[in-house]
Amino acid sequence: MTTVSSWLRKTDHIDDETFAELKKIIGKPIIQSTEMNGETKSEAMDYISTAIDSCFGQNSKMSYETAAQYIKENMDKKFGPCWHCIIGEAMGFSVTFNTGNMIYVYMGGKLAVLLFKC
Repeated sequence: MTTVSSWLRKTDHIDDETFAELKKIIGKPIIQSTEMNGETKSEAMDYISTAIDSCFGQNSKMSYETAAQYIKENMDKKFGPCWHCIIGEAMGFSVTFNTGNMIYVYMGGKLAVLLFKC
């Protein structure tokens, strides 16, 4: 499987500085849908980015399940229980959540993260 990052690295006309900038942009979560206020959304995005970066880091032993657990537990501590986190590719869903407590983001173009409180 070719990732965008590996494809960009093979492209001859991209220098190291441009490659680093593109990698930062590609690695940021893209919000597909949200019903969160500023502070909650900011914290959720931080937890999501940290967990997903840990999944794909060098010598990483973190799985999607571990990443979802990390996000859920940190959101539970910060904003009270009952948060739920689902991470995967090519998934559909239908959930009921508390108003103002849902975010759905994409990471790297294909990995989806759904975080909600009910």
